[in-house]
Amino acid sequence: MVHHADDELIRNTRNSARYFTENRHISWILLIALVAWGLYGYLNMPKRKDPVIPVRVATAVTLWPGVRADRVEQEVTRAVESAIAQNSHIHPPSHTAYGIRSTTLTGISIVSFQLSETVEDTVREFSDINLRLNAINDNLPEGAGPIQFNSGFGDTAALMLTVASPLEDDLELEIRARSIAEALKTVRSDLPDEVQARRAAIIVVLPRSVDTEGLRRDVHRLAYEMDSSDLAKDPRILVRPGFVGVDATVDVGEETLLSFAGEHALGKLGIEAFHPDAWEPVVIGDVSRTEEILSAAVGEKYTYRDLANFTELISRASQVIPEVSKVQRSGVLPEWITLSYSQQTLAAYGVQPSNLQQAIGGRNIIASGGIVEAGASELNLDPTGEFSDPKEIGDVIISTGDNGLPAYLRDLVDIRRGYRSPPSYLNYFTRKDDSGRWQKTRAVTLAIMMREREQIDAFAGAIERMLSDVRQHLPDDLIITRTSDQPRQVRENVDLFMTALYEALVLVALVALIGFREWRSSLLVMISIPLTLAMTFGAIYLLGVEIQQVSIASLIIALGLLVDDPVVAGDAIKRELAAGHPARIAAWLGPTKLASAILYSTITNVVAYLPFLMLTGNQGDFLHSLPIVIAATLISSRFVSMTFVPFLGYYLIKPSEKPELTIEERRRKGFTGLYYRLGSYSILHRKKIFLISLFFLALGVVFKRNLKNSYFPQDVQYLSYVDVWLPNQSPVLETAKVAGEAEEVIREVTARYELEQGRESLKSITTFVGGGGPRFWFSVNPELRERNYAQLILEVTEKEDTTRLVPRWQAALSSRIPGAFLDVRQLQTAPVRYPVAIRLSGRSDTDPGDQERDIATLRKYAAELKDILRSAPGASRVRDDWDLEGFRFDVKIDPDRANLASISNRDVQNALVSASSGSQVGQYREDDQVIPIVARMRPSERESVSDLLSLYVYSSATTEKVPLESVASLKHEMQTERIKRLDQFRTITCFAFPEEGYLASDIHRALREELDAFESRLPPGYVIEISGEHASQQNGFSEMKLIMLISIVSIFVALTFQFKNALKPIVVLSAVPYGLVGALAALYFSGSSFGFMAFLGVASLIGVIVSHVIVLFDFVEVMQEKGESLQDSLLDAGIVRLRPVMITVGATIFALVPLAIHGGPLWQSLCFAQIGGLAVATYVTKLQVPVIYSIFVRDLKLIAWSGKVNE
Repeated sequence: MVHHADDELIRNTRNSARYFTENRHISWILLIALVAWGLYGYLNMPKRKDPVIPVRVATAVTLWPGVRADRVEQEVTRAVESAIAQNSHIHPPSHTAYGIRSTTLTGISIVSFQLSETVEDTVREFSDINLRLNAINDNLPEGAGPIQFNSGFGDTAALMLTVASPLEDDLELEIRARSIAEALKTVRSDLPDEVQARRAAIIVVLPRSVDTEGLRRDVHRLAYEMDSSDLAKDPRILVRPGFVGVDATVDVGEETLLSFAGEHALGKLGIEAFHPDAWEPVVIGDVSRTEEILSAAVGEKYTYRDLANFTELISRASQVIPEVSKVQRSGVLPEWITLSYSQQTLAAYGVQPSNLQQAIGGRNIIASGGIVEAGASELNLDPTGEFSDPKEIGDVIISTGDNGLPAYLRDLVDIRRGYRSPPSYLNYFTRKDDSGRWQKTRAVTLAIMMREREQIDAFAGAIERMLSDVRQHLPDDLIITRTSDQPRQVRENVDLFMTALYEALVLVALVALIGFREWRSSLLVMISIPLTLAMTFGAIYLLGVEIQQVSIASLIIALGLLVDDPVVAGDAIKRELAAGHPARIAAWLGPTKLASAILYSTITNVVAYLPFLMLTGNQGDFLHSLPIVIAATLISSRFVSMTFVPFLGYYLIKPSEKPELTIEERRRKGFTGLYYRLGSYSILHRKKIFLISLFFLALGVVFKRNLKNSYFPQDVQYLSYVDVWLPNQSPVLETAKVAGEAEEVIREVTARYELEQGRESLKSITTFVGGGGPRFWFSVNPELRERNYAQLILEVTEKEDTTRLVPRWQAALSSRIPGAFLDVRQLQTAPVRYPVAIRLSGRSDTDPGDQERDIATLRKYAAELKDILRSAPGASRVRDDWDLEGFRFDVKIDPDRANLASISNRDVQNALVSASSGSQVGQYREDDQVIPIVARMRPSERESVSDLLSLYVYSSATTEKVPLESVASLKHEMQTERIKRLDQFRTITCFAFPEEGYLASDIHRALREELDAFESRLPPGYVIEISGEHASQQNGFSEMKLIMLISIVSIFVALTFQFKNALKPIVVLSAVPYGLVGALAALYFSGSSFGFMAFLGVASLIGVIVSHVIVLFDFVEVMQEKGESLQDSLLDAGIVRLRPVMITVGATIFALVPLAIHGGPLWQSLCFAQIGGLAVATYVTKLQVPVIYSIFVRDLKLIAWSGKVNE
């Protein structure tokens, strides 16, 4: 490095510092423009809680109703996977990610895939894959498909509105109670008082919109069942508008009667299944208590159809908002109109189920009758006949009797309009009412997505105005709740981080004031901070960075770094003034002398952070803005220090009234004198000091070995969720029942916690049954529709409650709800599906005929793998993602007997489908809805599988019919209900969750030897892969190691250019290991684990440490050119640079304190690592680096010194 004399610099220098100092009017204008640019950038930058993490995932769902899972896998799933794999941009398989993943269930194939992270135009790739899938639709087996492609799987709701029904109001309850009481009095009026005292009625309250007359047959059947069971005598039916029931003389208790009704009679009749809007059945004995009994089981005021209409209005109103991109509704029950028939009745009229479709199709026409020309006009002919009311369906003539009288459809079937049964997906909302009682009601949830690059505040305001307008057209008591509110989260998070930023600014200003010991220099540093931030905001706005927690945290991290250049420049101005230069010259001369050092200091910090752009995966997307913001801040700081700091320094900094101490005086007096004596001793005994320092480095190994490893900490938020899994064949209503039990347990546990805290904690529970809810958090992948799955979204009043309640909820749910798997999950920053996961794949299934053997082998070794997991200390909730095998009934058709009866296999299939699931025979159109008309056999004739043997099978070739048992038999067997595939091979994932106090790394460490032994005994073609948090951590750490290496090499190259020497950079970098030990020590003593963010903090220390050494070395180089001795040069550099280094280090450390306090678990480990590392590095920079430098010069003779070497 070449240093010029002051006179030469004053005479020849033309740079920005001099220009801004000498052209002060222009400087003022540029300063105002810079501030305006920064304000504009900040105010117009989109704001969100977290960075945008692209979800490059899509799904392809294919239905093949009723077909066993292994056949769906072979004929549908593999074909879909093969078509998707033809795209060259599918994500390459790895231990932490997948390319193609599939789940095959009975009757359905679900294939998910994700694109490579290098893909920028996802729309084009999704379109390509969609075309490939459409091309294979025609090649799918008959009855399968079409493939339903969904590329919007990754859209995250900016706002989730749950619209729920309140309970029926008191007035309506009183009216209904009076109506029921009057009906009971009437039906019992002829009975003696002693008999009336023994009467009890099972009452089911229904919406008034339901035609209860259509239920008369079912109520008669209920009365018959009660009479036949000897539980009741003299049953009498009640069918009135709004309720149905059976009143009888009973000798059993209320619970027995309700149990019988629910499990036997109502279950067989399907009243609840056909009418999810019905209230829970009640038993009424004493008529005078009717209202009291009803109030205890009061149902919802609004039906699912009402909620569908209400939410449709909100959805349409939302979609016209410019900031809204898409609205999805969850929980809307699709309707149908059922023609419930008895096969004996149809047979008596000579009607086959297939005749129903012909009759309805002949009546319900919508096609045009053509066009006729009338002169110069053309007239459309529109035949009438389309159903305008469901009651008209009953008027269809189905046949004509021998007497010539028509037989109407209403005479043969029960016609009901209701919801598809059984329901496939349900939504509930649980909250406390005004009296403090928990109320669970039906709900429909709207997921409202925001367009990219829109302002979240504008989005929230537009939604609020929309709701205010729409509310005028909705019932006043309708519940509309924000169950996931990103605007609120953004507002709170940005406010929290901005508070941390403001606190950091104050602390940095105080450090500068204490360090300079006079207000002028401190004020210069304080002014430079907002100027630097203004330029940074303007720059990152142009770069497309948004205001979110990572970008704000990056500003806080950079705060200590950005004051480095202004502090050094301000200190240089003071020294030039002390040297006697006038203010007009000193203001630019001081920073100019250090321009090279400041430049390379900035370069080292920038190149230390920029390699973080190489991070891949979710962590790369999440942290993408960090290196950009820090680099922009450092460059802005460099610009400000060489422009506005000299300009403002001209006005602010004045020569000190007290004469500056000479360097000789500073060597003897005060703190600098103590430093000089300590430094002299260290250099004199440099070898001994160096050896002692090696023991300090060895402590780093000890600290690292005793630190627990983790990946990313949990995200502490108001929301958490519970995954509820039942065995594969569980119906939706059973899943809903277990989910309800889980809600009760959660409320009980929370109630105890609230007593301890003295305040309310749980705010609401939003439950989705039959599939996951909308994507309410970027890292939560919603489960696709599966009848044995439910998701509970829990919202608490304070974020800290989530961390405290999650382990309590988990312990209670695991112990109190057997037969189901319930996992309480906190939100994650970097999503890992299962903390401890091991994949077992079979990659030798070359022959499709060997699939049973392959599946059996996978299950066998998966069982062993689960046993290994269970043996690990701290492992809980061990299971796999295939679950147990289930029962299946196969209808074995005897071809000989079927041929003799002229029955084809298709005839058997049609009969079974019509009887069980129902077959569509027409459509009813109402406004924009198309409601299917479905013919289905009465529930009483299909109560059990054995009832199907008496099912009539009609020949399509003749008019004959035969019972199913005459041409087929039923055989049951065990079969795999769920088949998982990963990257086109069957894969079972065995997984576990760590118990409280354990990390996933603890479990993996305990299992390492057993897993190696297990892998060695696997047969050829079968492999295991470690997945879960361990794999993600290893992948992330590997990337961080590469980034650290690139940073060190980049810094080394920059330093080589600066010093024109390849050995001096080694001395500079020698300070880095000591700082890393300090970081590890801080993590250890703070109780933090060594996770990805801690690693990030350690890696980012390198540039900070090196930048401080560079400024030190710049002075050493000047002293060498002047011919000073080595020892004085090294220690004088420490004395002269002590103040700026201490100020910048203090500023950096104190700036990180608010982030550590307010930033939550995500940022704490990074802050602790940097605080510890900087604290130790400060000592190393001042004492250990001079020791190492002197060894290189005096002992190793690797660096030449032109001045005195030995005193």
